[in-house]
Amino acid sequence: MKLNLPGTTLVIKSFNFRSSEADKLIMSTVNFCKPWVSFCLGLIFSGVISAASEPASEPLQYWTPPKYQDQQAMGYSSNTFDVPPSLKSDVEFWIMIYTKFTTQQGVFHLAGDTQRIIGEIDLSDTFANPQWSPIRRELEAELLVRRAKKRLAKELNIKNANQIRLQMGLKDRMLKAIEISGLYLPMMEKVFKEQNLPIELTRMVFVESSFNINAGSKVGASGLWQIMPRLARQFKYIQSSYDQRNHPYYSTKLAAKILKENFNILKSWPLAVTGYNHGVGSLNRIVKKYKVRDIGYLAENVKAKKSFGFASRNFYATFLAALHVEANANLYFPEPITKQLELVQKDYKLKKNIKYEELLSLFDEDHDKLRLYNPHVRSKYFHIGKTVPAQTLICLPEKLQKRVAGIEEYK
Repeated sequence: MKLNLPGTTLVIKSFNFRSSEADKLIMSTVNFCKPWVSFCLGLIFSGVISAASEPASEPLQYWTPPKYQDQQAMGYSSNTFDVPPSLKSDVEFWIMIYTKFTTQQGVFHLAGDTQRIIGEIDLSDTFANPQWSPIRRELEAELLVRRAKKRLAKELNIKNANQIRLQMGLKDRMLKAIEISGLYLPMMEKVFKEQNLPIELTRMVFVESSFNINAGSKVGASGLWQIMPRLARQFKYIQSSYDQRNHPYYSTKLAAKILKENFNILKSWPLAVTGYNHGVGSLNRIVKKYKVRDIGYLAENVKAKKSFGFASRNFYATFLAALHVEANANLYFPEPITKQLELVQKDYKLKKNIKYEELLSLFDEDHDKLRLYNPHVRSKYFHIGKTVPAQTLICLPEKLQKRVAGIEEYK
């Protein structure tokens, strides 16, 4: 395992824990495993802790570059999402993260400064070790990272190893997200056009959830757009049997509403995008305090690190990086690059209770396909012998011919 430093190369070898050492590390890190899984997957903004979803196998199409020209959206011009000079180096950093390093590789940089990269690490061998359980691999990787930080701190005369941050890569996750995005982007672009919003904004989902429909965060955000529970409850999205934050269409409608309100308040799409992550009220107070609407200036100069932290400072740069990589995927990933075909469905409400087995029959007994169309329904109902309650929102393929009593179209 190589650790590259300016002017030198350190080799970090995998090792076997003595059982006492492993036990000691486990005991000292009671709540360690889940954050580390999330960390290794490279999720830095919403704290996503759900495993990446694998949609049921769907027909594929070849990737083609998105078409953004000729829009008449609010606050939009052809250069609206150009990279500001003040963010150029930050965007380049995140392009590197999206295209060079996988979720088992990463770069060390000084905390709060992505431009001061001081090393690289590759944990692929550790996570591929067939002799270790998944938890053991995580513990091994964590210990290797700790050792690497200490070694870097000593090599570079950094007093505190906690000043060194590791950012894991996202290359494999980005390529998978491009494939999955074909299911949802056509619908998302239609919703945003109807709301007179720039369709580039739909690419925020690459940052929020990597198009993992079941993504959930440690603070309660959920779905493609990582919508928080408090906001969802205001719109009655969370019901006993389903959660519309995990419904692609309804979550997209709510995200569009939020972004439009953000723009009306902040008068800038870079700020509106940042406000989606940071909170529009808090960001508006920062804008008024510093009397400037340049997101690059704010990212560089806002002193309150706790109230405007790493995630918020980097969110817009990461969005621009994802926007660029997806639009130029053929420059970064081996061809052919494929995308799944659009998921076309219709919404229905159950007028009465229906058995899981009866619902499953509408999907040719394919449980994965049932979940693909209905990620918003509580998973506890999708088991043999269970009953899906009346008033549950159910999605069926649009071309479904079979009719079932007790299901009516939802409008």
